[in-house]
Amino acid sequence: MNLNSRLCLLSVVLAAFLANNPATAAERCFSNLNLSVPNSTEGLYVNLVSGVSAPNEGGAPGFDIDIYAAASTNPSGQLRFYWGPESSGGAGVALLADTYAVLAAGQHIGPNSLFTRAAFTGNTAAWQAGVTGYLGLRFRNESAQAIHYGWLQLSTSAALGFPATINGWCYEDSGAAISTPDADVYFNSGFEF
Repeated sequence: MNLNSRLCLLSVVLAAFLANNPATAAERCFSNLNLSVPNSTEGLYVNLVSGVSAPNEGGAPGFDIDIYAAASTNPSGQLRFYWGPESSGGAGVALLADTYAVLAAGQHIGPNSLFTRAAFTGNTAAWQAGVTGYLGLRFRNESAQAIHYGWLQLSTSAALGFPATINGWCYEDSGAAISTPDADVYFNSGFEF
């Protein structure tokens, strides 16, 4: 068998393998991060795909979420979420209207979830009370040009939400829905991608 015949046979075998074994979707996770969120009007910008975070937008290109302290709230300094331009598709899971939910283990996040993009006007009272929970979210993965669903585990402190710490996050890379896990599954395992 000559080289061209071998290459042709190899390409046929490879094509058959790929057709019968498509790439599987996977949860992509960053864990045990303990990222401190600055109590400032810039807060912490995070790109959920690359894992890059910075206290300014320029330091986290393509950021998906910014957790910050709002200057014009009453009282000043309340924790808020910013999702960038509307074209980013970014938003957080809401209980109703613009009230951000604190999710527990086993909560489903997907296209049928109620989302809000409200930044300054969003109701984050449940997060300001001091809690460790999951913020359900959606965002656009610029590389894949697709919306992904995920969650971010966040620890906050009373009375305004600060100090706040991002413990880690996961998203489903296929664009499928995802559920919040038992915290021990991800955050005590040290798993990262």
